[in-house]
Amino acid sequence: MPLIRPAIVLLLFLASSCSLVSGDLWPRSRIEIEIGGIPARVEVVRTKEERQQGLMHRTSLGKDEGMLFVFAEEKIQSFWMKNTLIPLDVAFFDSQGFLVDVQRMDPDDGARIYSSSSPALYAIEMNAGWFAEKDLRRFARLKLPHPIVGE
Repeated sequence: MPLIRPAIVLLLFLASSCSLVSGDLWPRSRIEIEIGGIPARVEVVRTKEERQQGLMHRTSLGKDEGMLFVFAEEKIQSFWMKNTLIPLDVAFFDSQGFLVDVQRMDPDDGARIYSSSSPALYAIEMNAGWFAEKDLRRFARLKLPHPIVGE
């Protein structure tokens, strides 16, 4: 009996510590979105750390899958491809959800920077060519299932 109490305390401490561990150990939330009426499934990243990690080290993305980057403020947003192994398109959206531009990003050492042509609050990375294949152009509207706030 005397050892049970310390064991319980230790287990509670370890369990509470797990909740403080980096979000990388837990799957990011995935949501269904629409862009110009076209459905896609995206992982949502909201924090600076999640945004910096992005799609690094991934070897593939599903056909209509990608990553939604949510920023704290609408401004010119910039991306790089450091440690990103697959070619991607990045689409930038303003605070009203309108597509402002799409850029193709090829794997490199991170030296090239891809910046939005106008202030953006959201960015979505999809497989290279996805936006052209779906005929999504400037002013296509991003529809989220619920409001999402960046940090």
